[in-house]
Amino acid sequence: MLVKFALRNITRNRRRSIVAIFTVAMGVFGLLFLQGFFAGLLSMHADNSIHSRNGHGQIMTKGYWGQTFEKPSDHWIENPDSILARLRADARVHDAYPRVQFFALLSNGKVNVAGRGQGIDGGREKTFFNKMNFVEGGPIGSQEDGLVLGIGLARALNAHVGDRITVLGQTIHGTVNAIDTTISGIFHVGFKEADDMLFQVQIKQAEILLDSPKVETIAIGLKKSEYWDAVARDIAAEFPATEALSVYVIDQVWAENGRLFLTALLNLFKLTFLGVILLAIYSSSSTTVMERKKELAMLRANGETVRDLIKLLTIEGAGIAILGATLGVLLALMVHGLSGDGIMMPPTPGTNRALPVQLFFEPLYFSLTLGLGVATPIFATLLATLQISKMSIVQALRAPV
Repeated sequence: MLVKFALRNITRNRRRSIVAIFTVAMGVFGLLFLQGFFAGLLSMHADNSIHSRNGHGQIMTKGYWGQTFEKPSDHWIENPDSILARLRADARVHDAYPRVQFFALLSNGKVNVAGRGQGIDGGREKTFFNKMNFVEGGPIGSQEDGLVLGIGLARALNAHVGDRITVLGQTIHGTVNAIDTTISGIFHVGFKEADDMLFQVQIKQAEILLDSPKVETIAIGLKKSEYWDAVARDIAAEFPATEALSVYVIDQVWAENGRLFLTALLNLFKLTFLGVILLAIYSSSSTTVMERKKELAMLRANGETVRDLIKLLTIEGAGIAILGATLGVLLALMVHGLSGDGIMMPPTPGTNRALPVQLFFEPLYFSLTLGLGVATPIFATLLATLQISKMSIVQALRAPV
């Protein structure tokens, strides 16, 4: 009976009910959108680092990371084949990519420019490392003498796809060596340091230039990011002379520090926004109850107890809360669908590339926000009802609307 009466009260004053429902809906929508946007921003930063340069993590000899050596090549991985075979046989691993890094001069016969080179397995890397954003040409792929370079290097050399470039460097024994390459692509990853310095050649070409079959690191691409901790533990146990470091260690500036900064900023925004929304919902719900003082007093005068009124108004508040929270979730899902490939954002601090941010809604946060959107109006209605219940029937009947 109370449920039926409560539903009639909700539909009886449509203006008041619609305002209350939309207040709850906008609160729920706002919280979900804020969380989804920041989650998408975090995911964008991580994906850009993983799929443009670093993979989910890298394997190197133990103690190599963060150290400076007179001859770094003495600390490179000498026999990478066993590690590569082990990783490629792992169902959790998309693929493993041997790499070696070196410094060299790039020359087009007229201009010499210093750069930081990487020897890569171009045929394997082209599918996983798909965030390099080629502005001209494409990945090295299977081109034996292929070279891809950052847009800053290309501008300094006034180079374009198809141009011949000589790479001058030193072997690990200290002698001068050179390889001839052909530009297959010019990329733009969004980080000035990489765009101005980085270039890549086939790892076989790098072995010729360095006169060494060693690899510096092995980048790992996983099928799911959640697999990293387990894979890293397994590698450490099977190959004790190596260590596996995640992208959040290797790319501390952008991946890790960006994650920490954006998470802290999100928590600050959520706290502020949540406070505003809670006050708005409380104000709307309590105002709705306070406007009905005379109506509630008449019910008490007709024999209804305070407990009956609390039950009635709580049911009304729950109905409005459920309708509003559901509408807020539907609005968030609609915006998510309309956002398509994401919301294009200008470059973040330290980058020079605009990227789309996709809204990312976590099921757990959906549940928490929905629960909060339902609980807050019920709680606000209960507080306002208790406040009215303390008034005598005569006071309530005489109170101005």
